[in-house]
Amino acid sequence: MKEIRSFLYLDNYKMYSISSQLFEGLTEYIVTNKSEETQESEEQKGPLGSGRILGDIIQKSSEHLEKKFLHDFSYNLFEQTLLGNEKVIVVDKLNVDQKLDQLSQFSFIKVKGRIVFNDLKIIHEMLANFNEFGYALGYITKKAEYDEQLKKLNEQIKQIQDRNQKAKAKDLLKNKTEFKKVLMDEGLQLDDEFLKHMSYLLNYGYNQQFEIQIPLNNDYLFTAQLDRNNLKDEESRIIKKYSRETEKEFVLFGILTQILKESEKETLIIDKSQETKVDEENNMKEAIMNVVRTIIGIEKTFTGKLNYEFVIDPIAVYMEL
Repeated sequence: MKEIRSFLYLDNYKMYSISSQLFEGLTEYIVTNKSEETQESEEQKGPLGSGRILGDIIQKSSEHLEKKFLHDFSYNLFEQTLLGNEKVIVVDKLNVDQKLDQLSQFSFIKVKGRIVFNDLKIIHEMLANFNEFGYALGYITKKAEYDEQLKKLNEQIKQIQDRNQKAKAKDLLKNKTEFKKVLMDEGLQLDDEFLKHMSYLLNYGYNQQFEIQIPLNNDYLFTAQLDRNNLKDEESRIIKKYSRETEKEFVLFGILTQILKESEKETLIIDKSQETKVDEENNMKEAIMNVVRTIIGIEKTFTGKLNYEFVIDPIAVYMEL
């Protein structure tokens, strides 16, 4: 039985770029074709039948539908061909321990598991507006109780006969009359300067990325940065449908880009600032290289790969039905 896929993400450009090499230039004119006339798909070059199948998909279809059908079905041919050519390593929570040592032998990976959506755009916006959000949340959940407590305290103060004791009680009450102070004690208000600088650093470090994470066996983490333009739905609806930590398992298919631990990497930019003899003509170039080295160190703080993390350049994310 053929697999049915519900696509969450599909990078059409990357898929067709690789497909053109797999199938020797297959489907370029089919992708852009707007004609409703029958195509002579036998003219296509590539594996037997592949051009005919792709041509049949778009016969007598509108431009929008033909591209939609073509993208989805072309992916099936794309993945099947790579799997058939043994270009893909398939990983899940049951075999990850056995497959780990083989990762360096493959360019393509198909990893299956539950997904965690990490939308840095939402996190940045929430952090930038944290106090407004906290005040609104506190007002809805705590304001009625707060007003009731103030009313009771005022009634109690009225009952105090001693003038000095009453004055002290009123001073204590003044400290509670500002609702924001109550919310600050509850962690729903933070220092404005702290939020401003934290928001800046978060935006600089992550640049509103939309990341998916697939943790396997709590020891291995497969991650991918998704291009929002290639999502099949809006980010908010995706999270509403599947939850930020999905119950269903998804497949992430893409190109392995980072698998080494930090201790296994070879440093390319060497610090020569301590050398006594410096070529005057290369001062600026070496200064720039030192700046780049510094930036690399800063970026490691924000987005550096974890030692148990494997980074993937995504081509498709889908759920098998």
